[in-house]
Amino acid sequence: MEATLGTLEHYSNEDRRRIADITRGVTRGVAGWLTGIFGCTHKQMSRPFSRQGENYRVCIGCGAHRRFDPQTWDSRGPFYYKAASTSELLEINTNALRSV
Repeated sequence: MEATLGTLEHYSNEDRRRIADITRGVTRGVAGWLTGIFGCTHKQMSRPFSRQGENYRVCIGCGAHRRFDPQTWDSRGPFYYKAASTSELLEINTNALRSV
């Protein structure tokens, strides 16, 4: 134990920060690699959205949707990806843009 403490005392605060940064980088790299192999874990979900009669939440990491039940406040069913459609875009108020 004393040998370990003696070894750590040889490092300055800057060296310790550098070692911590390297450790964080390796951890993020391994996590990214595992996510690439196994897919997104969907840990960070958005607030619930309601649009055209559909209630859902969206994964912040990958954009996958999941149905949401506002009565029970639970997400339900499998994750799915919804393709973007220009018909769902809102019309832009060009008069408001001209005044800017």
